[in-house]
Formats: sequence, C-alpha cells, structure tokens
Amino acid sequence: MYKEFRPHPLLATYVDAYWAGGGPHFVQQRILPDTCADIIFNISEDVIAAGDGVLKIMPGNAFVTGTMTTFCDTTIHANTYLLGIRFKPGGLSGFTGLPLQLITDDHVPLRDISSGWHVALEPLLLKASGIVGKIKCLEAFLLQRLPGGNIISEKIQHSITLIRQTKGDIAINTLAAQAFMSPRNFERHFLQTAGVSPKMFTRIVRFLSLKQQLKTLSNPHLLSLALDHGFYDHAHLTREFRAFAGESPTGYMQR
Repeated sequence: MYKEFRPHPLLATYVDAYWAGGGPHFVQQRILPDTCADIIFNISEDVIAAGDGVLKIMPGNAFVTGTMTTFCDTTIHANTYLLGIRFKPGGLSGFTGLPLQLITDDHVPLRDISSGWHVALEPLLLKASGIVGKIKCLEAFLLQRLPGGNIISEKIQHSITLIRQTKGDIAINTLAAQAFMSPRNFERHFLQTAGVSPKMFTRIVRFLSLKQQLKTLSNPHLLSLALDHGFYDHAHLTREFRAFAGESPTGYMQR
C-alpha cells in the first residue's frame, strides 16, 4: 500500500506531499534520489529499523531522511506502516533552520533535529485516529509554524526553479550571478538549504528528467537523450544514470 496526499495550498512551497505506506507483507524496494527530505513516523504497533537497520524507531516515534545522492535498497517487514512528510528542497530547513547538509544521505531520529517537534508531534499523532486524521494533525502543526520571508531562501528557491526548468543544464556561475552572489557564497547557501551542492542538485535533476523520459517514451533513443541532456555520449549518460539508480538505463526500462 502506498498513497499520497496533497498539502494545503499555503504549504505547497515547502511540502511536496504527505504519504502513507506499508502493509501486511514483506517488501524490498529501491529508493532513488528525488531532491527531497522526509520526516517519517512509525505508525506500526512494533519497533521498526531505519538507516541500514542501525536506527530503531519505536511505535509513534519519527525519523528524518536527508537529501539522497544515490540509490538506497530498503526492506519493509510485514505489518510495517509509515506516515511521511516529503519536503521540497529547502522546505525542511525553512521550517527547522537545520543546515540540511548535516543529514545528507543519513537517517536520524526526529528528536535530534528538533526536540520541540519531537515532543509536540509524536503525541498528537498517537491520539489521532486513521491516516486522514493523522495528516490533519501534521497539517495543522505545520500551518501554525509557517516560515517567514527570507531573501536568501527566496533566491535559492528561484535558482532551484531555474535548474528544474533547464533540466539541470545550467552553469553554477550563471545561477550565482542571477542570485547576485559570489559563486562561493551561493554554493554555501545552496548547500545549507537543499542539503547538496548546486552541482550535485543539477545532476540529480538531470537524472530525474532522464528517468521520467525512459518510462514515458515508447521507444527512447539513448544517444538522443544523452545529447538533449548535455552528455557527451551514450556511455557518459549510462555511467551517470547508474550512479544514481544502481542500474543502466536499459535495465531500468526493462524493470
């Protein structure tokens, strides 16, 4: 079972979606980078493991996953149920003030990120009944804590928009100039906001664009895709895709 729920319009700048997943059966799955960070609540009746099994999450407790830079193979045991908030790039740092590079490719307990959220949110979710009721609690909590305006954050968000519009094919110096920052300053603020460097972010966005086209085009031509996305050749595209997905474009299409 996996289902997504749209956030309130006032939260749409920060939250990509709420999601619920899990079920009565054992599942193995591969999670791919998506530029987002998540807060994930264990709404099961038993303890679950996260972060390669190292992190033990009690029922009702939550953990945070940082921005991913490569694929992650994960196991969901039978009778595991999860509820997540998937934050857009910059969304989690906007709410918590956390420099997001501190948790890149990591899993950490929510209490280590924000004790206030840990103390307030987890009891609220325990009291709420059903997925919809729990999401309403999360939504009310976030709406009461909407971040204020921030000129640096707005500049970084504009840069993220430009990266997406160009499918990752844009120079970092160009982004810095449009943000009226030095390249060094721009990279520092971008890293804190998105959890990865602007160069890594452009690579992930380019990978996401490729992934979408591999799944939607009826007969994609890999060399044409490579050239359209700024790669020198088919081999370069394959190496880059494998770094993020753990398999070749051809293998991904055949799955």
